[in-house]
Amino acid sequence: MKDARVQVMGIDAGGTMTDTFFVKENGSFVVGKAQSNPEDESLAIYNSSQDALSHWQSDVSKVYPELVTCVYSGTAMLNRVVQRRGMEVGLICNKGFEQMHSMGRALQSYLGYALEERLHINTHKYDDPLIPLKRIRGVTERTDVKGQVVIPVRQEEVKVAVKELLEAGAKAIVICLLQSHKNAESERIVRDIALKEIEKLGKNIPVFASVDYYPQRKESHRMNTTILEAYAAEPSRQTLSKVSNRFKEHGAKFDLRVMATHGGTISWKAKELARTIVSGPIGGVIGSKLLGETLGYDNIACSDIGGTSFDMALIVKSNFNIASDPDMARLVLSLPLVAMDSVGAGAGSFVRIDPHSR
Repeated sequence: MKDARVQVMGIDAGGTMTDTFFVKENGSFVVGKAQSNPEDESLAIYNSSQDALSHWQSDVSKVYPELVTCVYSGTAMLNRVVQRRGMEVGLICNKGFEQMHSMGRALQSYLGYALEERLHINTHKYDDPLIPLKRIRGVTERTDVKGQVVIPVRQEEVKVAVKELLEAGAKAIVICLLQSHKNAESERIVRDIALKEIEKLGKNIPVFASVDYYPQRKESHRMNTTILEAYAAEPSRQTLSKVSNRFKEHGAKFDLRVMATHGGTISWKAKELARTIVSGPIGGVIGSKLLGETLGYDNIACSDIGGTSFDMALIVKSNFNIASDPDMARLVLSLPLVAMDSVGAGAGSFVRIDPHSR
């Protein structure tokens, strides 16, 4: 009898270990594990795959070509934000609002705090901004709350801003103007000028206008999310490209999918890749919901204890909550996100090599 084909592959690339999960068309499955490799995530996935498939006396050269789909989930993007190791980004905003990103919303100073720490302002603390003030430039422009352009963009100021940001070392430029979700005209003018100036100056860097990615209300949320797209999602896209290429080297034909914050999947080539910032734990919530439905449980407390973090979510009456303007890594965002909480209390917080190690 012909052996059942392997059709589905799942990846969980955590901060400590990388797990792979293969499922045959008859429902049988196998799990593999390898140490994560932040320098080359594709290698960790390859090693984990080989570990899994060895239980079936097979290897990636035989299995990858017959896979129908593969879903990736991981924490690399979130880790870039938490550790402030993202791309060097420049920001163009309205003149007079250059410190809006660093100031943020007041609640960003106490996100994740216990009640007693929230009560006293002297315990509140802002994390370092993703973009320092030296790489932020303001330009004259104003659109009112109804979307009417009150002060047109001073185009010469935009040209100067782009030149100064490039000189300051920006590897990408984000554009976020007030009320642009009501009227995108000014922001698109700035975007087009920026692209022309970058080309004129002999550079080749991406430009991220908030109206092209997240044209939604709430200025801080929109600004943070667009910055996130450049700061963390763009480097992650390069990582996923390397992962996809390694799959193809071994004969894979599928389009790599990534678990998104809303609970579905998107292609790694999708424009709005910041929607995958916390893909790992989200997959666990979706899986828990499916398992609960199979076993007949309506209310479930889901937990994910990894090597780096401890994540928790609730399923109530067979449904999980999706926040439309959540916070993540102490930033307010404009992303649909399955409601969950994380603390830095994974196994690595407690396990030691010996009593003296830290």
